[in-house]
Amino acid sequence: MTTNESADTTPSLVRSGRLVRRGGAFVLEGDDGKHLELRLMRVPVDHVGKSVAVTGHLLTPDVMEVDGVRAA
Repeated sequence: MTTNESADTTPSLVRSGRLVRRGGAFVLEGDDGKHLELRLMRVPVDHVGKSVAVTGHLLTPDVMEVDGVRAA
C-alpha cells in the first residue's frame, strides 16, 4: 500500500431524514421510513428534530458511524 491509499475502502453514504434523540442515542428517521442509529463524534444539538443529511459509513445495516451532519 502506498501512502496515498486509504486502509478504509468503504464508500461514504449519505442518508436523509429527521434527526431525533431516543434515550441516550441519536437516531435518523429516514425519508425511506427506516431508522438508523447514529454513532457521532460531536453532538449536533442544533439539528435535533430537523431534517438533515448524514454522511458516514455503515457499521451494521442499522448503525452508521457519522462523518458529518448538515441541514437538508
